[in-house]
Amino acid sequence: MRREFSRRGFLGSAGMAAAGVSVGSLGAAAGPASAAEAAAVAEGQSVLPGDPRYQTLSQGFNQRWSSKPEYIRLVGNEAGAVAELRTALGRGLRPTIRAGGHCYEGFVDNSGGVILDLSTLRGVYTATDKFGKPTYCVEGGATNWDVYTTLFRKYDVTLPAGSCYSVGAGGHICGGGYGLLSRRHGLTVDHLVQVDVVTVRGGKVELTKANRLDTKGSPEEDLFWAHTGGGGGNFGVVLRYHFAHDIPKPPPRVWLSSVAWPWEGLLKNPGDFRTLLKNFGAFFAKHSGKDETVYRGLFSILKLTHKSNGNVVLLSQWDEDDPAPLDAFVAFVESGMTTKSTVQTHTAGGLLLPYPDKRRQMPWFQATMTLNPSGDNQRGKYKSAYHREPFTAAQTDAFWAWLTRDAGGIDLTQTLVQVDSYGCRINARGSTETAVPQRDSIMKLQYQTYWTDPAGDDAHLAYLRGIYQAVYKSTGGIPEIGPTSTTDGAYVNYPDVDLGQAGQVKPAYQRLYYKENYARLQKTKKTWDGNNVFHHAQSITLPS
Repeated sequence: MRREFSRRGFLGSAGMAAAGVSVGSLGAAAGPASAAEAAAVAEGQSVLPGDPRYQTLSQGFNQRWSSKPEYIRLVGNEAGAVAELRTALGRGLRPTIRAGGHCYEGFVDNSGGVILDLSTLRGVYTATDKFGKPTYCVEGGATNWDVYTTLFRKYDVTLPAGSCYSVGAGGHICGGGYGLLSRRHGLTVDHLVQVDVVTVRGGKVELTKANRLDTKGSPEEDLFWAHTGGGGGNFGVVLRYHFAHDIPKPPPRVWLSSVAWPWEGLLKNPGDFRTLLKNFGAFFAKHSGKDETVYRGLFSILKLTHKSNGNVVLLSQWDEDDPAPLDAFVAFVESGMTTKSTVQTHTAGGLLLPYPDKRRQMPWFQATMTLNPSGDNQRGKYKSAYHREPFTAAQTDAFWAWLTRDAGGIDLTQTLVQVDSYGCRINARGSTETAVPQRDSIMKLQYQTYWTDPAGDDAHLAYLRGIYQAVYKSTGGIPEIGPTSTTDGAYVNYPDVDLGQAGQVKPAYQRLYYKENYARLQKTKKTWDGNNVFHHAQSITLPS
């Protein structure tokens, strides 16, 4: 049996996106503006070339991306963040921001500028927002694991965020954020009440606190809204996220189920692959509405691996004590198949679990520890899509054709299409209520491939582009949007520069990530970052 590998094993999302800078007209003062700021700056550290930490801190998780900044600044506190950004602009140095470092593309790559590293700002604690209301506060450098461990151990609450433990909250949240509890509790940003952001409005570097209760139509209301799915690296440096004091309590226990269908059997019975995809899609088409009650506590992922991996895998979490609905779901998914499923004991997290009956119940926190992979540091490429309906016959045939084709001399054992269940309470919000516009999907797909040798870059990129274009051939090779479309765009936290880049004429990413919300995001950009200080390859552009 081949090992389970996916760095996004169950979920997750990309780390904080980059911020670029155009500083010519800002006139920002070089250096701290006061003795207090000078003291705050002293709490941070500068990592220069030659420092043994430099190479590590200038490279993200994806080994495809590295840079040679003039220095890396480990930000020590709020005042230090303001002062360091002011200093960078005053010196004409391009700043980029890193939290967890998991950005899928090279948006934090920064040669000759400054990386502002927030990883030491990782507090999780109770606080109050600017209106004096109690909140749970998550600092921008915290990881998902910091969030889960602290919220659970100290307060017996949690957030419906991603499972990959080392992903930074700084980028995960502002892109929307979803996880194993999202079908029951919605997206992470559905619980957000305030963001504390270092902005550069009109050339002035300062901390801005934007709250969901800010005056309707005010610039602050727009800035808060933009951080509920507008993506990182667009409006400022997020230092803190505040969440409502009624965020969910985690379930005491969950069931984990893991079953696999050997590719050997599927290749002998091609109809079984089609049946599997048909059943999976039909189930979630029926059980993903905003008012769903029976299966709101189910989150499941179908891992469509390349045949060289050995197995197609179904991983599920069920958050109620009675396992009967979970068993019924698994039975439904494999109904009509002749290829027999096996007990899949190698989980996404790389831990061997003895599932005596294809499932195991454990305390929620232990399950979260089990399903928290970030995987090996490798080279990777990713694509994504929202699906509003089950797969079409043509899409299923495209999956089969590409997943069963010969590898062509490259190792595709770590290549897959990961199909996440979606919907339920995620779909209870309107498409413009937050900046996340995809609010009626039933599945969310992540196309992934991993390798280690740079010589394999072209082949792996070509393969992933090929399968993606084949699946969405009927809509121009991308998951187009539209009132009658079966797809609904792509996920901003899984950035993919193949969807176009800023500066091009109407690049596809603008509508696929943001849909009708893009115009308001541009308006917010003009108000809060009219000099385009914060930009990257797929950032929000200023309106023309």
